[in-house]
Amino acid sequence: MIRLLYSSQATQNITEQDIAEILEKSQKNNQEVGITGVLLYGGHLFMQVLEGPEQAVLKKYITICEDKRNSLNKIIYISYADKRMFGDWSMATIQCDQIGFQKIFDLNSRATETIAPESFRETMRDFLRRLNSAKKDH
Repeated sequence: MIRLLYSSQATQNITEQDIAEILEKSQKNNQEVGITGVLLYGGHLFMQVLEGPEQAVLKKYITICEDKRNSLNKIIYISYADKRMFGDWSMATIQCDQIGFQKIFDLNSRATETIAPESFRETMRDFLRRLNSAKKDH
């Protein structure tokens, strides 16, 4: 199993309906191929963690790169994983502002650097805590 974090730029004309359609389609398709993860959207920036079987995740990322609703895709982090961080979510989504998830967005600026695995894990754990807190509030 692998875990992949990427970012991309949303098109200027993307709508809330587009985001809802992306989530709905992802939840259905990801479950069929064993992918879990989370999609973050804010400030016309997508960040997504995909985890699951290596071929399925890489195929999904290629499909995402070909989607005209986003561009400037870049892999921030990719590694093998023993267990899932997002095991219960075929795809969860959260809309946020850049300030609210600054640690996550900081990873975006370091995408061309090597990111220490512990730094990535710490950031993802913090993100999970925030996401779980946001889900409880809704």
